[in-house]
Amino acid sequence: MLICAMLVHAQKNVENIDGVYKGKGAVFIINKNKTFLIMAYATLIKGTWNIEKDLIYLKPKNPEDKFFVYARKNPDIKIGMRINFSGDGIGNSNIVVGEFPNKMQALFNDDANCLDYPNVHVFKEKWSSVTLLEDQNEENWKVSDIPRVMYSFPTGDYNDFIVQHMQDSLYHNDFVFKITKKGLSDVNSGSGDVLKKSTIKDEFSNEKELEFINQSFDMAFAADYKLVNNAYNTNDDMNGKIDLNYYKYDKLKNVYVNPAVSAKELNYKSKDYHYNDVLMKFDRITGTSKPWIAVKKLPKPLFIANCNN
Repeated sequence: MLICAMLVHAQKNVENIDGVYKGKGAVFIINKNKTFLIMAYATLIKGTWNIEKDLIYLKPKNPEDKFFVYARKNPDIKIGMRINFSGDGIGNSNIVVGEFPNKMQALFNDDANCLDYPNVHVFKEKWSSVTLLEDQNEENWKVSDIPRVMYSFPTGDYNDFIVQHMQDSLYHNDFVFKITKKGLSDVNSGSGDVLKKSTIKDEFSNEKELEFINQSFDMAFAADYKLVNNAYNTNDDMNGKIDLNYYKYDKLKNVYVNPAVSAKELNYKSKDYHYNDVLMKFDRITGTSKPWIAVKKLPKPLFIANCNN
């Protein structure tokens, strides 16, 4: 009878596991559909959860690759190619880029600081493929959980690219909580304190708000394409999703324009970060990967960022 009672209690806890939990400086949103969302300062983590005995495991959806590459054909570029390097931690001297094997170079100098934005380089020659890798950071304790490979992205008919770097801090280990009679408690805390729980309706009166927060993760870290203005605002910073149905496609320039703005007023070269009347669409392209190897680098980095200069 005791065993049956324990099983019934455990099943009841599992059925009521969904909700909003607060603790450890973060908000944990656990959904009935086996997904979760974690919000903390400057952090958004998404994933799936499962239960083993009296423990719930939140398994983050970590980036599949260290680099995502987006591309378009730019009719204004007659010779060569252009690459914008973006993403947190992009000013990293461990990042190496080039045409393998003889044209590889560090992206930035050591101890780079005072980085410009955007970090765009126009190459006089177009490579057959863009090769990217990141030298191993011995100080990173999570190094075994992070892809350490060399990526190669064929350029094909494209000549305008965005490279998005996924820094190591975007990779997370599982979050584990113990299911108790009073609620969820952190298994790594000896206090046994239970996370404060509320319902999703209590915390998010507007369902669209939570839906947008979920979508914003994909916009930033798993987008099939990026809509970018001339100032390289990639519009993936949770300000709102742009609907291309409200734009008109300009085939000659390969851009999308706001039809409400007259042709004379459209500014194709605007440096205004929030000017979205003209947008370039960069589609994500796939590449190949192979085990990380040490490569011979050219003596100078692609960018030099130094506050003293």
